[in-house]
Amino acid sequence: MNRVFNGLKAYLTDWKNLLTHTLIGIFLLWFALFAPISPSIRVGVLIAVVAFNVIRMKYSNH
Repeated sequence: MNRVFNGLKAYLTDWKNLLTHTLIGIFLLWFALFAPISPSIRVGVLIAVVAFNVIRMKYSNH
């Protein structure tokens, strides 16, 4: 269980992860102002970003 918490902590404090989520969030907010998108697409983008970050963190040289 401690391993899960340590992995979650590393995921949430990684600066590259935070930067990616910030950029995607700003993009979605900007896009939503001009062309509202469905919640399912927003959730899909969020899942894709999290998946890409998990894969990146798994294969990065920490």
